[in-house]
Amino acid sequence: MSKVLWVVSCAAVAAAAFFAVTWMRTGGEGVDVDAFRKTAAATEFCEEAAPLDLSHAEELTPHDRRHVIQDLRAMAPGGIVEEFDRLLEWYAHPEEDERDRSKQASVRVGEFIERSCDDINIGGIRA
Repeated sequence: MSKVLWVVSCAAVAAAAFFAVTWMRTGGEGVDVDAFRKTAAATEFCEEAAPLDLSHAEELTPHDRRHVIQDLRAMAPGGIVEEFDRLLEWYAHPEEDERDRSKQASVRVGEFIERSCDDINIGGIRA
């Protein structure tokens, strides 16, 4: 492999890694939180998400939490629905080989909720 081709390949890999990390930090491709916040659905979404706030989280059973996530999934914009699905799948069938993906989905969902809802603080999330 020529040096030029090797340098171009390395640059392409670095660019792909950068975009993957950026995508993970923003909660996924196609999620426009600012646009969502301006919709009427955002108000209802945030009201439904209120029980997930750190100040109320201990009051929720795992069963209740799953139902809140299911309801939020139905109200969420398309760009984040896949993450809700992944999280709900973990709740239904926790498998060790899916633990990392479900944790990433949990963080993305939590970040989306916090960025969408000013009054909600979800433990362990920095949005």
